[in-house]
Amino acid sequence: MNVVIIGAGMGGLTTGIALKKFGHQVRIFEQTEKILPVGAAISLWSNGVKCLNYLGLTEKIAKLGGQMDDLAYVDGLTGDVMTQFSLRPLIEEVGQRPYPVARADLQNMLMDEFGRDQIYLGKKMVGLEDKADFVEVHFADGSSTQADLLIGADGTHSMTRAYVLGQQVQRRYAGYVNWNGLVEISEDLAPAQQWTTYVGEGKRASLMPVADGRFYFFL
Repeated sequence: MNVVIIGAGMGGLTTGIALKKFGHQVRIFEQTEKILPVGAAISLWSNGVKCLNYLGLTEKIAKLGGQMDDLAYVDGLTGDVMTQFSLRPLIEEVGQRPYPVARADLQNMLMDEFGRDQIYLGKKMVGLEDKADFVEVHFADGSSTQADLLIGADGTHSMTRAYVLGQQVQRRYAGYVNWNGLVEISEDLAPAQQWTTYVGEGKRASLMPVADGRFYFFL
């Protein structure tokens, strides 16, 4: 099949890699002009890592993942450890270590694996037409393309989803704000190979190790 994917994020890229491995012709169109290192990091738990392993990315994802051996909750006011346990039983049961991964590193790896020559930047979809035998996609720059199958991986303001549902789904405030980023690992903050969560007064601050001696934090 000739497949077009809208969106060069984690979902679009991974889907594209999988489809290419099954012999399909795939192109990805992304509305941004340039891929920027945004989004701090994400936690890839064992089931997600296994999916990437299946696609032949075992060694590449292992290089990006942080070494996370334990999990702990700490009283943010007193510093007392409330609970702490090893992730080893989980890892042994499912047969795969989880990996906290910097989002930009993961996206770059997936783009390289898919093939950057088939990723078209600056292509904002503004319309699509479901024809009898194909889908036609229209972009803001006046260009268009056709495909046997269109896959929408275009995020929270997905035009693909709006087309399927007949309306745009409005985002709802979840009741909290999240800040996240990357900092250099320091034992003054938390043990280097532990997912540490400080809690207190209805709030939390978490630190997870990613590759290259960095903590991913979210609070």
